Amino acid sequence: MPRQPRYAKKYAGLAKEAILAGKSAHKALALALGIPASVLQTWLDNNPDFATTVADARAELARIKAESSPAKAGRKSKYVSSMDDEARLHAASGKSDEDIAEELGISGTTLRNYRESHPSLHVAIQEGRDTWAVTKVEASMVKRAIGYEVEEVTEEEGGKHGKRTIKTKKHIPPDTKAGIFILTNRAPERYSNNQKIEHTGEVGLTMPETVREFFNSVMAEAGGAE
Repeated sequence: MPRQPRYAKKYAGLAKEAILAGKSAHKALALALGIPASVLQTWLDNNPDFATTVADARAELARIKAESSPAKAGRKSKYVSSMDDEARLHAASGKSDEDIAEELGISGTTLRNYRESHPSLHVAIQEGRDTWAVTKVEASMVKRAIGYEVEEVTEEEGGKHGKRTIKTKKHIPPDTKAGIFILTNRAPERYSNNQKIEHTGEVGLTMPETVREFFNSVMAEAGGAE
């Protein structure tokens, strides 16, 4: 088995020169020093001065690259009309103003200023938020229309450790009002808003009132989501 090279202080200077020359990766640095990657790791683990020099050199290289690199492609510093569509899409995915600002490459303060000075951007974000809200409510309606299961967690006294956790699954049955809303909106040719639909064979439900009641209940459960 070949004898492994021993660490010497000169390698700290050589490592710094190699890193600043672009050989920062572990394998590239080891190759520049003429040692196996495993030996380089041993030197880093056992020689704090060497490890510090390598870390500082890598940090300096990262700083140099950051200062010399141009701004990321597509990042915007001034308002342009194309921001409207981009902001609308981000808002429709549920992103906050802070997230939208980051995606546009501007600060949160700048976004607020843009929304005040460019009404089309403000409207676009509001439209995106409306789309997100409608999507969430529709998903909730479908879930309630077909029924679903929830897991309830309770604690009871007893057992070796004092309390025990009990998990039970509870089935939430289909909601007739949710079904009515979906049918009258997704298949209006078959289920007219003016049609009277019998519930349990006894109670007649007309759509306008039913839709209002159900929508309000969903929004109340969601905590008045924006």
